[in-house]
Amino acid sequence: MSSRRSIVLVLLVLLPIMGCSTLGYYQQAVSGQLQLLVNRRDLDTVLSDPAVTPAVKRKIALAGRISQFAERELGLPLEATFSTYVDVGSPYVVWSVFAAAEFSLDLKTFCYPIAGCVSYKGYFSSASAAEFSQSLAAQGFDAFYAGVAAYSTLGWFADPLLNTFIERDDTRLAALLFHELAHKVVYIPGDTRFNESFATAVEHAALLRWLQLQQQSAALENHLVLERQRSQVITLISAAKVELAGIYASTATDVVKREGKAQVIEGLRARYRTLAAAGQADQVFSEWMAGEINNAKIGALADYNDWVKSFEVWLANLDGNLPAFYREVQQLATLDRVERDAFLKPLAATRTPE
Repeated sequence: MSSRRSIVLVLLVLLPIMGCSTLGYYQQAVSGQLQLLVNRRDLDTVLSDPAVTPAVKRKIALAGRISQFAERELGLPLEATFSTYVDVGSPYVVWSVFAAAEFSLDLKTFCYPIAGCVSYKGYFSSASAAEFSQSLAAQGFDAFYAGVAAYSTLGWFADPLLNTFIERDDTRLAALLFHELAHKVVYIPGDTRFNESFATAVEHAALLRWLQLQQQSAALENHLVLERQRSQVITLISAAKVELAGIYASTATDVVKREGKAQVIEGLRARYRTLAAAGQADQVFSEWMAGEINNAKIGALADYNDWVKSFEVWLANLDGNLPAFYREVQQLATLDRVERDAFLKPLAATRTPE
């Protein structure tokens, strides 16, 4: 698709829903997306450019091999995705803002013309994300924002490779590519938890197969260790989430609820410190734990992980047959959210995936 046609499509999609209160937000969204479209460079051009470093060229070539593997061996829809490259000049391409009420773990939702309603609001400027996060906090919400290395336009555009994930190590690069391609298999507007948990489950299965095929025993072992440690930390956070939900559902006064909330969060930090001291905590969470912990932060983590084990058990029950898994998940996606959740909830308890 030419840049001119891409620009027209973006405007046709977004302009009809721009009210006065949202015009500024969508202007930055359109501008940011168009910058990516306009600045895309064909991979052959990038690889032949003497100004591009050998390290970047190696990662682009690796990304190509990973993408082809994803399409050929995993049945993930590649099409023209990752066929171009953009250096956005930043470690992140967008910044997402999350918010939840003071005594709730349910994330505030924001609605978009393509993605539907999701549990975050994205900005192409970190300053804008910070400003919006602060405005939500001033309204009494628990809020936070975080940089995002990649996002999917769900097939509306041919998403490019970005420096934001090319600069990752080889294992994390592969994981991100698998995750983003998984979003093209199934996406339900308004159900972030389903979408992200599914993509994360596919990411995990795909990464194991990729590392095994590459016979990268050291990378595979390191990945498995980190995943075990990460799982332990997520278990701690999930337990804290259950404690908080109990406090919020109680008839206690707001003062008592705030005290209970603070105690649960401090207890979470203490348990993490114990794990870390024993060398059993994923260092990825050190910054997460060091910063402010609130409902929005816990809720965002839940959206990416709560159904992962259910999806992994489901895939294991299909003997790892990814195409069959995709078909069944797509069928589940046709049901309403209550039915989907009722199907997924008991799966995690049936058995532990191998």
